[in-house]
Amino acid sequence: MTELNESLDLDAVRAAVSPEARALVDDALVWDMTLPWTPDYVHTDRILPRFHRAGTDVISLTVMGPERPLADTIVHFARVKAAIDARDDMVRCATMADIRQARADGKLAIIYNLQETKHFDRDLSLVGLFYDLGVRHALLAYNSRNRVGDGCGERQDSGLSHWGVAVVEEMIRTGMLVDGTHSGHATTMDAIGLCADRGAPFVFTHCNAHAVVPHYRNIHDDQIEACAATGGVIGVNGLGEFLDDPHATSEGIFRHLDHMAGLVGARHLGLGLDFVLDVGKFWDWVEAFPHMWPESPGVRRTRAAFAQPEQVLELCECMLRAGWSDDDVRGVLGGNWARVCEGVWR
Repeated sequence: MTELNESLDLDAVRAAVSPEARALVDDALVWDMTLPWTPDYVHTDRILPRFHRAGTDVISLTVMGPERPLADTIVHFARVKAAIDARDDMVRCATMADIRQARADGKLAIIYNLQETKHFDRDLSLVGLFYDLGVRHALLAYNSRNRVGDGCGERQDSGLSHWGVAVVEEMIRTGMLVDGTHSGHATTMDAIGLCADRGAPFVFTHCNAHAVVPHYRNIHDDQIEACAATGGVIGVNGLGEFLDDPHATSEGIFRHLDHMAGLVGARHLGLGLDFVLDVGKFWDWVEAFPHMWPESPGVRRTRAAFAQPEQVLELCECMLRAGWSDDDVRGVLGGNWARVCEGVWR
């Protein structure tokens, strides 16, 4: 089933928000920490330019999904690199200095992430290899159990394995952010404890609040508070199922931002919208892997929509209407990711 997430009318969205919201998005660093980038996206030019036009300055591409083997993942990295290097409106970045230069040059800054640790196989040296390839954050377990720990969709909730402890420690040593998204509660709390012991921030790059919508993919208040205590950041997610909002409205997303801000302050919040172009294809994939994507009791499954990049303007407006300060809004738009990454990346 093809059901494309077609562009909102950017001019209409800009006209509908306040001048203050437009000015903030135009001036602030805007950073989205999660954009799935599967093999069929490598040669498309409709998604990344769209994000850039909507005001995004930095985006983290998920290069290969959790079900792909290591060899396929390396090939995909090569193809993504070639596709980005062939364009003059975007650039791969390795450091915050690279990102600042890209923004000054009017180019979209690109970093990479992995939504799994199984790509590290059984060799810790692969953590450094993927870092050198451009991966700046990786999550622990994608919904299901792996050798590191449990995913959030598992029947049980075990913590990190011995191998998982070694992987997290190597990620910290390498300068790769440890991400708890999609991972089980106990697994994330163990990893947060390791990060805290070593003075490293922990992140949830694309998660919402379980207290607002009790979906297993959303994180609990104790996870939010423990993450913030490390100096970390939680990026809000835009998939309608996790919002219990089939249309993935900006107001639905803001409910989660506002709850988490009340717990830990806006300083620990960011964006990780998790945009998908072909919504129908995504839901076909979910239905093909029910062990990885079980339904969540009490939350309706409706093949919900995903938030779109143009909605950043609307989210900015929601924050301003709620009385958030300009500094807090700037932090959520991208400044908080910049602060964390500046302190971690080599």
